[in-house]
Amino acid sequence: METGSQDEKTPRPTMREAIKALNEFISLKGEQMKILKREKEIEKKNQLVAAFVEAMRSNGASDRSIQKALPGLYEFAKFSISKRRSGNQAPDKSENPQPAPDSAEEMLSFFLSEVETQEVHWLWEKRVPLGKITLLDGDPGMGKSLLAINLAACISTGRPMPDGTPAKQGGVILVAPEDGAADTLRPRLEAAGGDPSHVLLMNIIEDLDAKKVKVSDRPFSLSHDLEKLEGAIKRTKAVLVILDPLTAILGHNIDASRDQDVREVFTPLAQMAERTNCAILIIRHLSKGASVNALYRGAGSIGIIAAARLGLLVAQDPYDENRRVLATTKNNLSLKAANLSYKVVGNASGIPYIQWLGENNYTLPTLLDGETSMSLERQKILQALKDAAGPLSPQQVAELTGQKYTSAKLTLNRMLKAGEIARSHRGMYTTLDHPSLLHKRTGNNTGTTATADTTDTLVTSDTTDTTDTSVKIVPLHANHR
Repeated sequence: METGSQDEKTPRPTMREAIKALNEFISLKGEQMKILKREKEIEKKNQLVAAFVEAMRSNGASDRSIQKALPGLYEFAKFSISKRRSGNQAPDKSENPQPAPDSAEEMLSFFLSEVETQEVHWLWEKRVPLGKITLLDGDPGMGKSLLAINLAACISTGRPMPDGTPAKQGGVILVAPEDGAADTLRPRLEAAGGDPSHVLLMNIIEDLDAKKVKVSDRPFSLSHDLEKLEGAIKRTKAVLVILDPLTAILGHNIDASRDQDVREVFTPLAQMAERTNCAILIIRHLSKGASVNALYRGAGSIGIIAAARLGLLVAQDPYDENRRVLATTKNNLSLKAANLSYKVVGNASGIPYIQWLGENNYTLPTLLDGETSMSLERQKILQALKDAAGPLSPQQVAELTGQKYTSAKLTLNRMLKAGEIARSHRGMYTTLDHPSLLHKRTGNNTGTTATADTTDTLVTSDTTDTTDTSVKIVPLHANHR
């Protein structure tokens, strides 16, 4: 029997895909050239100012007089550089020439017509964008760090992401001062199938203490070491930086609850992410507040989530203590991705790792409510639906739970309206994430997971998130006593 060659089995990129990749490469190189040009201009200005200062000192000028003269020297340096630049450019002879900025001002402002539009590039489609900050929130014990390690494993090897979308292979920089490298980080990365040779741990920074005149090691600080982090990104060609957790790496002089302090760190961090086209994933704990709006539940200032372009949440599955849920709380770049279920399991050596279980339809209020106060009758019904091989009728539910038929039918209808269960078709009920329901979803091009009677209202929108207009089969969750 003939077998095809490896080249025949591997799908070749189409001409459109090749042109798109080439345009992205040219666009990236263009941005890098702009950054280099800007850095050279600043270097020239510094050289001019330093030369002026040296000339003044050699002629006996005092430090005080030099300080007074510096603003004028700086203005002259800007004028000299802009004059030199304008002398090398041809005059604009177009019919509608754009007004030239003042030569005495820094050339940092520009018209939007000069900006080349481009698509959002993703490290993980609709969840982790390249060149942006992503925030991952959750309570302790939910597996936030394990989830981040799982992503690092995918990136370090180039294998698909947890939802099956393609991964971008590259370097990963990990700043995780609360976990041991030998007994926690490397074993977990290897348990997740990652390549440790592509993951750089950056917990400690060598620094010179000017007061003590002493070189020593100190913990990484986001407020002081952005330049070192950017250098490491370029050196290792990293596409993902994981900061775990935020409170441990902000810096001792930064108050996470003060908006001004937060923005002093996050604004340059966002600029660095854009310059390097690297995804920044920051892990943060939830506060103990009672708000059902996930944007207000993260610890620290609201400026933290404001600086992130995308927010993720890990939470306990409301109806299964062994499961966790990854949901999206904020997405400024695209439509929200579907929730994903997972659980933490251990390998033969007892090292924990993430096992992904597919999609679910829980709303954010449901996830943030935590434990539910369901009646015993509802708990029995939910357990029966979980254990069943497929959807059940009210009669079958009544027999399995020992309840009266009329009572079971009424309870099923109430649970359906509360978003606690789903209906696969008329008269048959199942759990929200039952395999039979998920299989039906993947086999239906319309994306409809259940058909509903016109007499029942099954869908309401999540009022805590006005940006998500997609239809959900799960309405706002309410506690039932």
